[in-house]
Amino acid sequence: MPKATKWRYCRHFKPLTIHCEFPPERSYTPPPLTQHRVFSRASDPSSDAAERPTPAALLPIPLSEKIPKPRGEVSRISRGGYNLQEALGWPASEYEETRAFVSQLAREYLKVNKSWRLQAQPKVALVYAEAQKRYPILERYDGGWVVGDMLRIFLKNSCSRDT
Repeated sequence: MPKATKWRYCRHFKPLTIHCEFPPERSYTPPPLTQHRVFSRASDPSSDAAERPTPAALLPIPLSEKIPKPRGEVSRISRGGYNLQEALGWPASEYEETRAFVSQLAREYLKVNKSWRLQAQPKVALVYAEAQKRYPILERYDGGWVVGDMLRIFLKNSCSRDT
């Protein structure tokens, strides 16, 4: 409890000038963290090269573990949607390369002056297949939503340019 000085009546506001003394606090030693602990190789069970598991990135992804589509509509950020490039988290060069290839396929197989709903479904399926053949990473996404979103963005922009 702080010590208070003896009060007396003054013409100035005394609480601003009161000097309080506090006892020194006890110093606590922090608990040891395992992040900062050094383990010996003899106690490490994964030190045997023969018993090391293969990296998860090299294993095929089961259907139940595919990456789901984010909530909302692509490019409708103000309405609860998402930015496709940010949602994927790919490096900018890989994203641009994939987007350019999907756009090239759209120009080749689809009617770019028509909206997404008016496209022929067999041709859309062909674009999906060609994109997944060229970029196998697209198979990790549930239902191929990445290609669909890239196509929707491209067709939306190309339709608005024509009108």
